[in-house]
Amino acid sequence: MTNLEALVRAHVESATVTTISSATERIAEEIARDLLKDETFRAEMQALIREHFTATLRGLRQPFQEGGQ
Repeated sequence: MTNLEALVRAHVESATVTTISSATERIAEEIARDLLKDETFRAEMQALIREHFTATLRGLRQPFQEGGQ
């Protein structure tokens, strides 16, 4: 394989991954929108997010300890 072939191959691989990642994100967003139409699922997600949000805030209110201790 030549250097040019290697560069082209690497670029094509990178572009392909980017394209597939973008498509995957769009599909996931579409699925999420559909799921959020379900009131039960939406309520469960809100409760889960609220729980983790509260835990995060609780952690942020803790005194700072240098050195990550």
